[in-house]
Amino acid sequence: MQSDLLDKIMFQKKIPIIGKGTADEIVNKFKKLINNNYEIIEITLRSEEALETAIKIKKEFSNIIIGIGSIKTLTMLREASKYNFNFYVSPGTSSEILNYSNLNNLNFIPGVATPSDIMTAIEYKKTILKFFHAERNGGTSALKFLNEIFENIKFIPTGGVNINNYQSYLDLPNVISVGSTSF
Repeated sequence: MQSDLLDKIMFQKKIPIIGKGTADEIVNKFKKLINNNYEIIEITLRSEEALETAIKIKKEFSNIIIGIGSIKTLTMLREASKYNFNFYVSPGTSSEILNYSNLNNLNFIPGVATPSDIMTAIEYKKTILKFFHAERNGGTSALKFLNEIFENIKFIPTGGVNINNYQSYLDLPNVISVGSTSF
C-alpha cells in the first residue's frame, strides 16, 4: 500500500462505509460524510448502481479518497480498477485477486478472519488487512490473540464495529483504523 494513503488512513482512524442503496441514497450519504469532514470513504459494490455511482462521485469529488469495497471476484476487481479508485477492499482472500492486485500495483486490502487467511495474505506481501466480520469472529479478543502471532500485521476491523465499540478496537496496537456503516 502506498505510504501516503496509509498515513491518511491512520490519521483519519474511522473509515465510513456506504453499504447498500440506490444511486441517490449513496450520493446523499457520501455528501453527508463529506460535510462531517471525512476525507476517506469506502463505497461497497452491494447494489447494482454502486459502481456507476462511485465513478460519478469520483469525478465530482476528486479531492476525496474513495475505496471500493465488497470485491468478491477477480472480474469485479478488474472492472473497478479501470477507474483508478484510491483503494479496493475484499471481504475475503483469493489468490487470483491477490495476484492481480500485486501485478497491477493496486492498493488492495484483503479480508481475513483466520490465521490461514492471514498467512495467504502474507504470501502476497499484504500487511494491511481487513478483519471481517470483526464482531462475529471474536472482536478485540481475537485481534489481541492475532497480535501475538502476527506482530507485523495491521488490521482494519469492519463488521459489527459501531459508534459504541470502535474505540476499543483503535486502542489495540495492531489496529490502524476501523470501518463501519454507522459513522
